[in-house]
Amino acid sequence: MANERTLSIIKPDAVAKNVIGEIYSRFEKAGLQVIAARMMHLTQE
Repeated sequence: MANERTLSIIKPDAVAKNVIGEIYSRFEKAGLQVIAARMMHLTQE
């Protein structure tokens, strides 16, 4: 069976509301496994 990968981008308003943990919990309840996470601040450049 081939591994599938998905990129998930959490919007800034969710970060401001501090619900990142809840989002990760929903992923895990859906049977997904978070293998890496990175916080980045993107600019328009």
